[in-house]
Amino acid sequence: MQVTDSTGDDGIDFKLLADLAAGAEDAFVELYRRRQPDVYRFAFAMARSRTFAQDVTQEVFLNVLENAARFDGAKGSVRAWLFGCARHKILDRLRLERRWTDAMPPEAAEFDHDERLHADQRVERLHAALARLPIEYREALVLCEIQELSYAETAGVLGCPLGTVRSRLHRGRALLLVLLDEAAEAAADGSPSADRALRTSEVCS
Repeated sequence: MQVTDSTGDDGIDFKLLADLAAGAEDAFVELYRRRQPDVYRFAFAMARSRTFAQDVTQEVFLNVLENAARFDGAKGSVRAWLFGCARHKILDRLRLERRWTDAMPPEAAEFDHDERLHADQRVERLHAALARLPIEYREALVLCEIQELSYAETAGVLGCPLGTVRSRLHRGRALLLVLLDEAAEAAADGSPSADRALRTSEVCS
């Protein structure tokens, strides 16, 4: 089922969800095709685990199947609603597993040349730094910077005032830069840097 609509992506999503609520199973398949990558990337950036991200994504779309008729378009886009559902699933899992304190090893990969190796190392350091951020900063950064939601949409997903989103982004970016600098120094000299970065997080909190 391929849906086109002059109202743009939001209009397509609204129509698919309405069709799904009316019982059209192929609408679910198309909505999943369109939005599964967004939900997966959000969950992966929050937890740095592919298995975690896959499980959260599955739970989110099961929720879509069960609650499509309850979606209120007046409260925001379908994409923002999916991120809100994902956030609740992620927080529940993080509370149970305390995964935000675990340092997960990078998966083995084959590199074609040095440029690819350096690029992947930078991405790995970014994911590692994001995983060390306090959860409130991490989710704000992932939603705004990676998923490119507006500040207003992010405030809706997080259930907080717009000013709080701005504050969390400001502090989160500052701490992320410190963590990335520390990671680069550690990679250069092989020395641990967690203590200094965590002390800096106290200043940003």
